[in-house]
Amino acid sequence: MIPENYIGITFAISASILWSITVVTIKPITNQVSPFLINPIKNSIGFFLFFISFILFDIPLWYHDLLPFEYFIIILSGTLGMFLGDTIFIYALNKIGANRVAIVDAFSPVVIFIYCLILLPDQSLNFVQIIGFVLTIIGLLILKNENDFDDIDSTVKIKGILMVLGAMLCTGFGVVYLKTVLNRINETGYDIKINLWITAFRLIPGVIFSWILFLLQKNKLEKINPLHEKQNLIPLIIASIIGPFIALGCWILGYAFIDKPSITSIIGQSSVIFIILLSWIFLKEKLTRWRMLSAFLVFIGVILVSLNL
Repeated sequence: MIPENYIGITFAISASILWSITVVTIKPITNQVSPFLINPIKNSIGFFLFFISFILFDIPLWYHDLLPFEYFIIILSGTLGMFLGDTIFIYALNKIGANRVAIVDAFSPVVIFIYCLILLPDQSLNFVQIIGFVLTIIGLLILKNENDFDDIDSTVKIKGILMVLGAMLCTGFGVVYLKTVLNRINETGYDIKINLWITAFRLIPGVIFSWILFLLQKNKLEKINPLHEKQNLIPLIIASIIGPFIALGCWILGYAFIDKPSITSIIGQSSVIFIILLSWIFLKEKLTRWRMLSAFLVFIGVILVSLNL
């Protein structure tokens, strides 16, 4: 019989690879399709597939065990992450490319940990985590200042990096508050069904507010026109199936089977390696020595921060 940890690691690695494929698949169409349209379509397809899955696998469409304030926290988390965070992330993806976005996004566990230090009283920072934090900062500074065979304007690059950091701040804030809900419902044992339900429920405000934002845009019909072309529509559908549905589902299952959350967190950050390699192979994005050094420092730093979680 296969140990549960191995099953969990398989799911977590699968989630990381699938998320990397999603990012690399979406990147080319950001040149033609507005992020204000990509995000609502992505969230809508993801939620629809979760809804169908719940019916097929007899997962309740509504849970009455949550407190009223916990529903609000889930909605807030979805608004900050699936709406604001993802919209900004997709916009930045277009501006600075997949591999730079991946390196900055790998910093997200550190952002979440900082939020935990501020908002959750039982968290503390030890020496190893301080070293990890310093390494990630150095890695980001190298990325900000790299000019080896640079292909974009420095102002655009800095703006894009700040946008990814802004997306992480939105998502991280929502994740930390969501953690209080997850801690309570999982204190007597990990329930996969309710965790999948929360994952899907977070998509609802992402769907609603993303479509509202799109409908507020000017020239909406012009923004829809690029989707009439198969080279834009098909990758968007594929990415919407892989990312907010399959990858998220694998992540939840990985978290369920792995007994140490730190392992899940570390595996999750391996996506930075996959994205850099896939964007180099398929998108022909440049892989400079400074960018590789930046990715290495951020990856090692995140591991040091995560090891003690």
